Amino acid sequence: MITQCGLRPGDRPLIAELLESLPAFTDDERAVALELVDVTLAQPSSDGYRFVLCFHGAPRDGGSPRLAGYLCYGRTPMTQSTYDLYWIATSPDFARSGVARGLVATMESEIAREGGGLVRVETGSREGHGAAVRFYDAVQFTRAAVIADFYAPGDDLMIYTKRVAPARASAAPPDDAGARVASPAARGEAAALGEAPAPAPGEPALYDAAFSYRDYAAERDFLLACARRFGARPVQRVLSWACGPARHLEAFAELGVGCAGADGSAAMIAYAERAARARGAGACVRFCCAELDERPDVAPVDLSFVPLSAIHQLATPAALERHLRLAASLLLPGGVHVIEATHPADLTPSGVNRTEWTELRGEQSIDARFRIHIERATPDRVVPVSLEVVCSARRNGGAPRELSSIRQEATWYIPDLPGWRRVAERVPELALVATLGDFNVDVPFEHAAAWRLILVLKRL
Repeated sequence: MITQCGLRPGDRPLIAELLESLPAFTDDERAVALELVDVTLAQPSSDGYRFVLCFHGAPRDGGSPRLAGYLCYGRTPMTQSTYDLYWIATSPDFARSGVARGLVATMESEIAREGGGLVRVETGSREGHGAAVRFYDAVQFTRAAVIADFYAPGDDLMIYTKRVAPARASAAPPDDAGARVASPAARGEAAALGEAPAPAPGEPALYDAAFSYRDYAAERDFLLACARRFGARPVQRVLSWACGPARHLEAFAELGVGCAGADGSAAMIAYAERAARARGAGACVRFCCAELDERPDVAPVDLSFVPLSAIHQLATPAALERHLRLAASLLLPGGVHVIEATHPADLTPSGVNRTEWTELRGEQSIDARFRIHIERATPDRVVPVSLEVVCSARRNGGAPRELSSIRQEATWYIPDLPGWRRVAERVPELALVATLGDFNVDVPFEHAAAWRLILVLKRL
């Protein structure tokens, strides 16, 4: 189990031990990193330095925790909304496990809640900092400046920046789109408790809420970048397979792009239609009910995509081949089909096969747990997966009370890269033109910081 929390006095020796395990840091750098820990512990009411710690295993109060990584950031003095990322470190035992990415995501989420701003990070160019440079590239920081020989001859200062947008208030879904309010009496109970209505058990609204942390606008821009880099036609119409709540399509609609969404769940389609209308995107998006291996009733498109590892619901190579043939039949020549797949390494003990996260909405919390049960995987890379999402509320600081939940089990097929290539070769209308490791067209799958497998196929 991975948990994140703030800094407490007992964490200092754990941070010191972690820093000692990293040869990329010099003794001087370790001393400065610990100095920030000491300053924060000595002045707990100060907001100068903020810490996010990531632990693996038992909670700190229940035994021997393992510090997987930590991050330190804070507001930049004499600026309106700029922040400095001072330190980020991950234990070698948790390399390429998503720990560092999760720490950065938490920092960005906190900055977004405060109104957004610019994040700045400085690092050196010497060989020991190579992994850091690749990481900042992978998490979409921009290299803003380089000062040659700043630290020493041949060791340049590299300044990266990233702009974090303010958090947008979540639009409340209409009552028939998943609100847990069935009668005036129920509405009165919710009002008396001071709670917003919670999504109904099993409703798509709860799934939508659990995945609201995704930056759909940034992922839209990535998909458009794939079309520009690897395709050969402008994007005027897009198709999202397994579209779910259709948040990606709403982001495309903001740009005036014509959109179509297909999903195998009639309930999800109904929810997506209502939500799109409520947010003003209904006129730009057409929905139809179709599984990944069924042809949706839509006109040809310039760009199509399968998000959120949904492709793994197709549990055999033959099913994947059927999907690719259908995708090819709906793409115009020069169009691209993008598949966001799970990294093959996540089917191994060193991969990211357990993920937990929390979304907060007022006094309600939406806690999600996803697991790939690698201990039950077959030699053919077929594996059970499970997802649990629980919406809870606290009343007057008391124990949490469950309001609604989703508990799902499924079987996934997670090919390795050669497996993907073999399937693609059986569909001559498509060419596998790129294999990426992140939502960044400049990060190949072979990159040290790769955490996804994103396949880009071009219609010939």
